[in-house]
Amino acid sequence: MGLETYNFSNDYQDLVLACKLKHPVKFAGLRGIFQPRFFSGLAACEVAFAIEAYETEYGHSPSFKVLANFVFQRQFRGNPERAKESVEYVQKLGRIDTTELAYVLDTVRDFARERAVLDALNKVLASQTSGKELEGGIVKLFEEAVRVGTDESSIGLSLRGDIKEVVLKVTSANYGVKTGFPLLDEVWKTGWAPGWLIVPLAPPKSFKTAFCINLTLNMVSPLTRGTVFYYACEISEELAMLRALYNISQRTKDDLFDNPQDFIVACEQAMGLTVEGDVLFKHFAAKTATIADIKAHAKGVMQLTGVQPVAIVIDYAETIRPANTAKNVPDHRQQADIYTDARAMGGELGCCIIMPDRCNREAVEKSVPNLTNFQGAFEKAGIVDVAIAICGTEEERLQNIIRYFILLNRHGPQYLHFQGKVDPETMRMTIDTKLEYVPESDEKDKKHGGKTRTKVAPALPPEIEEP
Repeated sequence: MGLETYNFSNDYQDLVLACKLKHPVKFAGLRGIFQPRFFSGLAACEVAFAIEAYETEYGHSPSFKVLANFVFQRQFRGNPERAKESVEYVQKLGRIDTTELAYVLDTVRDFARERAVLDALNKVLASQTSGKELEGGIVKLFEEAVRVGTDESSIGLSLRGDIKEVVLKVTSANYGVKTGFPLLDEVWKTGWAPGWLIVPLAPPKSFKTAFCINLTLNMVSPLTRGTVFYYACEISEELAMLRALYNISQRTKDDLFDNPQDFIVACEQAMGLTVEGDVLFKHFAAKTATIADIKAHAKGVMQLTGVQPVAIVIDYAETIRPANTAKNVPDHRQQADIYTDARAMGGELGCCIIMPDRCNREAVEKSVPNLTNFQGAFEKAGIVDVAIAICGTEEERLQNIIRYFILLNRHGPQYLHFQGKVDPETMRMTIDTKLEYVPESDEKDKKHGGKTRTKVAPALPPEIEEP
């Protein structure tokens, strides 16, 4: 199949031009959509060129009558037959039904970007054949191609004129997604907002996945009723879903294999009480998918189902393949870029991103990790919106006690410390008590640069039962 063959048909491109001429205001601000090189056929190319030339000269889109005259005058002296064909094409556009305008507005950016990318491919092939270097290089060429169709119609927010709009938006109950843990929801009054990157941080085998499962199920509960996309990149999608089912049904792995049918019934019964939204589990093998791959899959699911996720979970950061794997790019820079790309994806798709990561070795011995304990790079901390350390001493783990420390929060107070319980068999975690955070330096920390430690509240005495 040659590069001149596109997914969008000529009938579609005719519809695009007809919609543009009948509803020009709807296309205001869409940069570079109607470049002649994006259209197939001499008449379509000429009309696209004429629209662009007319708007440049007169500052507005032409009517069908004016456009027909405009293309005729441009071509009549050089090629009267082609001028006649162009006029007939304009008349054809005028007869096209544009009731599918909404569909065109949703897809015209993809149309233009696809044509721009294919045009870029043709230029690269021509460059390789002729031996001439591309001005600006190949990367710049494709970067410009994928920016085609960017909406530039918004001038931003006015301090004078948009007070009401901004205040009502950020204080709306639907602005962010609640965590479902009351003590955490007191910290973020309207939840985690679209575009935020939330990183649960913990040493290996410290319930990072379990915490993400609990957050996910809270977000699809009857209180929130959202949809979450869960990308399992360390374990399979089946195993990730099973961990959610253990939590929902309060049954264990032993229950699953002892009596699968009974396990199914228990899950279905519990679902009706605890789940009102949905979770879509998808597996990518470790180090095979970039954030761009995950974004492409998420956008495809959104287009196919019409569902807007309230959160996307990527489990976990170290299993993601960096987009830039060039040898001259250091590993810490590659890892930080994963964070940047994940945060940008959240902004583009309109949801928060929850992406757990490992602490480095220094954090394993600490009762509470700090910002320097991000696995791989301190740079990551500059990208994150919220970082929650999941921690516990060996003694606490034996008692199934787990603690949560908000070590970074760009949208409220940080250094908040909480304690709860964890059931390793059912993957259920609680956050029950707020603890006092008391930084303390000791000789061991001084050897590592004077970092602070936390006095951990003692475990509850045996005679006091958990509520």
